[in-house]
Amino acid sequence: MNAYKYFETLSDRCKYIFNIIQKYGPLTKNQLLAKTQLKLTTLNRDIKNLIARKMIIETATAESTGGRKPALYDVNPCDFYVIGIDISRTYTQIIITNLKFSIMAEKRIDDTYELNEVIKIIPVNVSDLIKASNIDKSMIVGIGIGIVMELNTEVLYTKLIEEYHVPVSIDNGANAAVIGEHFLGFGKDKKNIAYIHCGVGIRTGVISSDILIRAINSSEDALGHMIVGNHGDLCSDENDGCVETYASIINITQKFICQEGKIGKRILNKNLNEISYIDVCHLAENNNVIAKKIISDSALHFGIGLANFIRLLNPQLIILSGPLIQHSQLFYDECKKVTLEQCHVINNTIEFNKGGYFENYSISVGASIMVIQEIINS
Repeated sequence: MNAYKYFETLSDRCKYIFNIIQKYGPLTKNQLLAKTQLKLTTLNRDIKNLIARKMIIETATAESTGGRKPALYDVNPCDFYVIGIDISRTYTQIIITNLKFSIMAEKRIDDTYELNEVIKIIPVNVSDLIKASNIDKSMIVGIGIGIVMELNTEVLYTKLIEEYHVPVSIDNGANAAVIGEHFLGFGKDKKNIAYIHCGVGIRTGVISSDILIRAINSSEDALGHMIVGNHGDLCSDENDGCVETYASIINITQKFICQEGKIGKRILNKNLNEISYIDVCHLAENNNVIAKKIISDSALHFGIGLANFIRLLNPQLIILSGPLIQHSQLFYDECKKVTLEQCHVINNTIEFNKGGYFENYSISVGASIMVIQEIINS
């Protein structure tokens, strides 16, 4: 039987039990009874069904409080697999996870390809990764994809459906990441969280009251196109002074090159046209006056936008991720400082996290979680 059919043919109650075990396991039967509020006879019957399908297993025994040690139930870490794909403007990442969302295999395609060309070669790369991992493709449960929203993924979607006959879930990358963080990451058991990816653009995913919030046209750039300057640079949306014009890695690099160009000297033994955002971040950390001012100014405007964002959505947790966060401690520290100064939250309990629970795999693992969640909730 195709692995997806094991899930598709489950009763809603079995899906519910599996979902709890996947999120909180390993759990004893008493812990499951407390979380599900089911009758013991019903729970026993459904656990037996899930074990027979090899979807959950007895992993060990818990400490006894007197008498026989209780069994622990967890999802099966073998036999079933999920594909997670992160398509960004600077790389594409393909991973295979088990049902515990541990990464079993991965492949990264860097930005040597144009994005629409990457779309065409993903099916072949997925197939190669499955073969190299000695995984039977019939054991693939689903495929989740986090994308930059301007991409047309219709051909990719069709090819993957035809090849694997499993659900393929596609959403913007920030939404995939925030779903993953909410289900299994730092946002687990929090009702309101925001995931913000700072890279070529500002990509934002938000969960409020345990519900994914979608912007107009399901875009992920609502924060990125918030206007925070009266006379800022022209943005791609034809407005002046958007957050993205201050805090994208492209604009930071261009501003540095423009200002250093007035001086006319080589930097880091490179010509100016060879300077990258990583170089600018490195120079700022080492007190280069121009780089430090550009990063600080970028963080100031980003922090103002983020403060507005917080006052509107009241998140308990802000996860800041992406290449700019990864390479600039100065940007992270300054934008966090400005945000807290500007949002004026009484008895502030807002948590900040740098990178997220899954670090550089937030979107790809989040995409894996996203497709399983859609299958469970279907």
